[in-house]
Amino acid sequence: MLVKTEQLVEGCILAQEIKALTSKPIMPKRTVLTNQHIEILESFLVEKVEIEAFLSNGQPFNPQLLTMIEDKPKEDSFLQMYLKATQAYKKMYEAWGSGAPIDYSAVRKTIIPLIEKSLHYQEEVFSLYHYTNEEDYIHHHSVAVAIIASAIAKSLGYKKKDIIQVGIAGFLMDCGMSRIDQKILKNVAVLRKEEFAQIKEHPIFSYQMVSKQPVIQDEIKLAVLQHHERYDKTGYPFGLSEDKIHTYTKILAVADVFHAMTSPRKYRSKQSPFKVIEQLKHETFGKYDLSIVQALTSNVCSFSIGDKVKLSNNKVAEVAFIDPQYPSRPMVREIESDQFFTLSQELDIYIEEVLK
Repeated sequence: MLVKTEQLVEGCILAQEIKALTSKPIMPKRTVLTNQHIEILESFLVEKVEIEAFLSNGQPFNPQLLTMIEDKPKEDSFLQMYLKATQAYKKMYEAWGSGAPIDYSAVRKTIIPLIEKSLHYQEEVFSLYHYTNEEDYIHHHSVAVAIIASAIAKSLGYKKKDIIQVGIAGFLMDCGMSRIDQKILKNVAVLRKEEFAQIKEHPIFSYQMVSKQPVIQDEIKLAVLQHHERYDKTGYPFGLSEDKIHTYTKILAVADVFHAMTSPRKYRSKQSPFKVIEQLKHETFGKYDLSIVQALTSNVCSFSIGDKVKLSNNKVAEVAFIDPQYPSRPMVREIESDQFFTLSQELDIYIEEVLK
């Protein structure tokens, strides 16, 4: 949707990068605009920008007093569907917190179309952390884990039935969080032991909620109960060993941690998905399934030779060579200096994101 810069408000999401009068983009695609961003656009004399039809909070952007330049009706984009699903989850979560049971028909109508759409937008799936905010983290997290887990299942060659069920399990895994004191979840300080103990009970609460719905498949119920279990028995609520952990659970565990670590939280800033991939690979042999981490890695590190990337030192580089052993640390050519270096030998520098 093309709109005038003067129509922009905080929360608008750029649908295209903005170059203005410079050769390099002054703002990348997917930027969630703040008032400072809007001031910058005005200072660069940018008159019109392409934005998504929905704000970052899931609300439709529809300025009533200003004239749209172009607003052709069309099928919802993947991002629009994602934000709508997040808003739907938020309403469900609030209802669950008031004691309402799970409406499984509403759950399926919300998440299954998004899962099916997401299977054709793999690149977008692994960039959802761009839209997560601290206030609505748990709502974004449940929807994002659902489609990230589905994408991983697809990469592993799962049948569509299993892909859908893994996604539904991801969508419902944290429903029990609604039964915990919400003040604890919003606490920015370090949790006390008894508060953390309450949070660790949420898989049991989630399981109790899904168990009351006989139409929900047993595999989904089991994955909901086990999604915080780990291979080395350090997980919860039961500290299960690898052979007791369901296959769906193993996928959810990786998707859950990946999205959580790449999202901004009240107690820490978000991390680069490429840095998170490296951390997951270090922990694979103790906590996670190797094949699932590799599937996640191949999806996240899907760049090609010639792709532009932003590095953690704020430099822009071009991918020159990809070593299959270190897919998240290719050889790159720094654009500004025209120097080549291999990220596997520069451990203090990592890829922040791929620039399209």
